[in-house]
Amino acid sequence: MIDDDKLLLDKAYDAITLSRRRSIPRFLGFLNEHESRFIREHLPKSADVLFFGGYEGAARLMMGAGAGEEDFPITALAFTYKAEFDLRHRDFLGALTAQGIRRETVGDILAGVGRTVVFVRDEIAPYLLNEVDMIGRVGVKVGYADVSDLPVPDDTEELVWTLSSLRLDAFVACAARLSRDKAARLIKSEMVTVNHVTVTEVSRPLKEGTTVTIRKYGKFVLAAQLGVSKKGKLRVAVRRYR
Repeated sequence: MIDDDKLLLDKAYDAITLSRRRSIPRFLGFLNEHESRFIREHLPKSADVLFFGGYEGAARLMMGAGAGEEDFPITALAFTYKAEFDLRHRDFLGALTAQGIRRETVGDILAGVGRTVVFVRDEIAPYLLNEVDMIGRVGVKVGYADVSDLPVPDDTEELVWTLSSLRLDAFVACAARLSRDKAARLIKSEMVTVNHVTVTEVSRPLKEGTTVTIRKYGKFVLAAQLGVSKKGKLRVAVRRYR
């Protein structure tokens, strides 16, 4: 167990303890997919906790101790703008963090055409409603979102790669456009996660459906194996998050 994971688990136990002592809900996060999975795996099954991100199927979740869904301090905000501007997840996240907003206060960002819904902790919603009118160089209007009508993000592109093998270092080298040696150093430096868990084994084999996230380079999913090229290399379909 690495130090960050141990600290996270300690915070989860603290939330549970305070909730029991004071008979009020306590919350942790928003958590990324690795964090929420880690807490689920290491808390006892009897723990009175619930994970919720504002809507069914959310990726970034808050942990609530002694809470129901209606208790979670989550606000959904709609950012509207001219449809001709192709704003993406990274545009919103970059603009918000540039204003000093902490990542753990922002949940899922669902970017659509002319309308993006962002889930945030209640305490930062007034600031966003009153102070934000630009995302990058694009003017936006911010209001409360109807969570029954959420955008369906078109945030991936389909790619076909040729790999020498399904080893992690080969995949990372292609994704980041690096040599195998540099890709291996990236992996050993704990810059790569596989299915949201940090991996340092460069020869780790990958399977269809595996998600690989490379810090500073993005997130990729090994979607399918497509066969072998004439030169004997593997052809694979990959989804890259934009």
